[in-house]
Amino acid sequence: MPDREMPLIDHLSELRQRLLLTMIVVGGLFLGGFFFARPVLGWLVMHAHVKHVVVIGVPEAFFALIKVDFIMALVISSPLIVYEAAAFVRPGLTSGEKRIAAVLVGPGLVLFLGGMAGGFFIFVPLVLRVMLSFVGQGVSEFWSLSNYLNFIIYLTIPFGFLAELPLISGVTAHLGILPPALFLRYRRYAILIAFLIAAIVAPPDALSMLIIGSVIYLVYELSHIVARIFYREAVLPVFEF
Repeated sequence: MPDREMPLIDHLSELRQRLLLTMIVVGGLFLGGFFFARPVLGWLVMHAHVKHVVVIGVPEAFFALIKVDFIMALVISSPLIVYEAAAFVRPGLTSGEKRIAAVLVGPGLVLFLGGMAGGFFIFVPLVLRVMLSFVGQGVSEFWSLSNYLNFIIYLTIPFGFLAELPLISGVTAHLGILPPALFLRYRRYAILIAFLIAAIVAPPDALSMLIIGSVIYLVYELSHIVARIFYREAVLPVFEF
C-alpha cells in the first residue's frame, strides 16, 4: 500500500514529535549515564598509555565526566537517532531507495562504531607512543584530563567517518552517481589529501604521518574496488568534475 501524502503541517508535526522523542531518550540516557561515566572515564585513563593524567582546574574533572556522559548517551541512542531520521524520510522514498537506505543505516552504523574502535585501540596508542618518544630525560609526562579526552575524540571520530567511505562508494556507484573511473582520475589528489589529513591528525613525526596517510589512502583504494564491484549504468545523472 503506497504511503499517503501528508500536508506540510503534518510533516512538521511529525518532525517535532520525532525530535522530541529523540531528545527525551538522549536526555534520559545522559541523566542515567552520569553514574556510569566515572568508571568509563577511569577505564580511559587506565588505557591512556601515559604515566600521569592530572586535573589542573577545579571544574575540569566535572566537565570531563559531562563530556564522557554525553558521548555515551549519543553512542547508545545512535540506533534510535538513525531510525527516527530514516522513518521521517521513508514515506518520500521509492522502494529501491528504501532498500538502499536500509543498507546505509545498519551497516553504516556498525562501520562507524568499528572505525572509532579501530582509531582508539590502534591509532591512539601508536600516535601517543611516537609523541612521547620525544620526551627527554628529566621531563615528566603529565597530561591534563581535558586535553587527553580531546585527543581521543579528535583521533577516533574521523576514523569512524573514514570507515564508512567504502559503503558510501558502493551505494553511490550502484546508483550510477559515482563511476569507478573517477577514482583513477583523482588518485593523485587522493594521495595528497590523505597525507595532508595525516599531517593534521598525526604528530610531527614522519613514521606516524606515513602510517596514518597510508591507511587513509588504502581506504580510498578499497572504496574504488567496492565501486567497481557494484557499479551499474547511471539511473541518476552522473556528476562530472
